[in-house]
Amino acid sequence: MRRGGFTMIELIFVIVILGILAAVALPKFIGVGEQARTAKIKAFVGTLNRTVGPTLWSKSIAEGHNGQIRNYYCRDLAKYTDIPDEVRKMRGNRCDFRINNQKTGLSGVITFTDGNATDSPRWDLNISS
Repeated sequence: MRRGGFTMIELIFVIVILGILAAVALPKFIGVGEQARTAKIKAFVGTLNRTVGPTLWSKSIAEGHNGQIRNYYCRDLAKYTDIPDEVRKMRGNRCDFRINNQKTGLSGVITFTDGNATDSPRWDLNISS
């Protein structure tokens, strides 16, 4: 009767192939995490520009603030959207943000341009990794 098992050489080949696959996939997997964090910050800026900014701008015009939101609504931005952990408000400037993640090396700023009677407010992202 013959036993049905794997030979030692077959097992070694499987281990070598798994090692090669792991060596190729691991760097790509690490890069995906950084891309996801960057995409999260880009989505946050997009939310500010497409949803939060125009809403607060129209509220500012309706309340007689001439479309400006920096002095009236920026301190309460967390009421209107979720602020990611990587993003921190800059001191003294309630609508600008600093991005600083020491673990991943991701850094940058989100700058704010206030609205007026004809233009809605705008946030711009400048990120480096």
